[in-house]
Amino acid sequence: MTLEELKQFIEANKDNQEVQTYLKGLYPLTPEGVTAFLSTEEGKKLLQPRLDQHFTKGLETWKEKTLPSLLDEEIKKKFPAETEEQKRLRKLEEELASERQARVKSELVNKATTLATQKGLPVELVSYFVGQDEDTTVSNITALENIWQQAIEKAVEQKFKDNGRTTPPGGGGGSGQKNPWKKETFNLTEQGRLLRENPELARQMMAQAK
Repeated sequence: MTLEELKQFIEANKDNQEVQTYLKGLYPLTPEGVTAFLSTEEGKKLLQPRLDQHFTKGLETWKEKTLPSLLDEEIKKKFPAETEEQKRLRKLEEELASERQARVKSELVNKATTLATQKGLPVELVSYFVGQDEDTTVSNITALENIWQQAIEKAVEQKFKDNGRTTPPGGGGGSGQKNPWKKETFNLTEQGRLLRENPELARQMMAQAK
């Protein structure tokens, strides 16, 4: 029997128990033999999936059990927790900043109240016009004054229209009565009284104050 015939016989009877036992006797399983087989391409194909599976399982275990603690340690290194002294200083700084902000707000409210009183504007609206600084607050109060004046003028005009009257020619208030629409004698209470009691005179005074 030639070598080729022997190979064909073994291939044809590879599932035969006697042939398998015989072949195992020819090639006993030893560490060296296993190592030599695993070094072959066929052996690598058999071994690689098992290695990949083992590596993946080990990596997942490492992520689950080891990685979180490593991350915590790294975070603590870069962002160490505040000491008691640092906490005390931070709290003190926050309190000082809060007090400073409250003081500035109070000063601005007082400034706005003074301006509103001088201009005869409703003081109860002051808090809505307080800005972040004095310039903004003054600007807001000036805007309120303009809006308030325009509203009063429209109210006077509407009053005349409702009564079917027009403003009489000639000057009014020649009797020496103070004009509550003029800047130096501005008075909302007097404006309201004139609008109710004598709208024609109120219109004349408004025109004179422009």
